[in-house]
Amino acid sequence: MAGRMSSRGAGQGDSVPEGFTLSMALMDCLPVAFFCLGAGVLATRFDSTLFRAGIALVVLAGTLKVCWKLVLALAKRDVRFLNRQMRYLMPVGFALALVSLVVDRAKWSPVAVLAHVAAMPSLLFLIAGLAGMVLMGWFARHLDGRDAKANWREQAVNAISQLCIMLAIVL
Repeated sequence: MAGRMSSRGAGQGDSVPEGFTLSMALMDCLPVAFFCLGAGVLATRFDSTLFRAGIALVVLAGTLKVCWKLVLALAKRDVRFLNRQMRYLMPVGFALALVSLVVDRAKWSPVAVLAHVAAMPSLLFLIAGLAGMVLMGWFARHLDGRDAKANWREQAVNAISQLCIMLAIVL
């Protein structure tokens, strides 16, 4: 779920990059949906309120990012908050989910998790998904977030990566 676009004066007639279309905004829904499905399965298997709160923040961050692209595409406005919030909500959400693994360690089994992710085909999907996440990190450092073509590339890789991770979880 990449996104680095920003502008001054959020929502006040800001410059909107060219090429940010409704189809791009809808494409941005896919990684959020795949993450929701995979995380939802994990949340049913791991009975932790802290984990669920963390995942809810990550989902909220992704949903607000999708809303940002919808506003860009439909209203031709850059509502900065909808994009910028990701740098705060997403890390806090993932941090809470990670902390829950320690706080609620009696509610999950590392051996069972390892056995699941090491089984085929989950392992292949997990490796593909993690490789995509590494590529997303490279994109974040090297691609221009205001370039529509770069954004399409990022979203395609993100969608495929999240799909693979979701499949690794549900299979």
